[in-house]
Amino acid sequence: MSQPLDPENMQSLLTHDRRYQRAAAVLNGQWQVVMAEETLPYRQRITRDDLQFARALLASGSLTSRFSFDSYAGVQAIRQHYGNLLSPAAQTWLVHDYV
Repeated sequence: MSQPLDPENMQSLLTHDRRYQRAAAVLNGQWQVVMAEETLPYRQRITRDDLQFARALLASGSLTSRFSFDSYAGVQAIRQHYGNLLSPAAQTWLVHDYV
């Protein structure tokens, strides 16, 4: 059923650090909040690490989401929702099981 988080991911979950906030924003469809809070002069894109941690949080049952990483249709829904906010590496990682 649920898969345990590795120590690094568990630490991020317990402290709700920036890594956790980014992954949770992806799962909740609220990436605009992350972009609004960033102080960098360029737009923050969703990285492969963000997606991998989000997938781990879903697999552990720590968070729920309307998005799914378990099917091609679920991955396509993520790609359609976020579009160009996904980095090229993130887009490649999303479809790597289906190519």
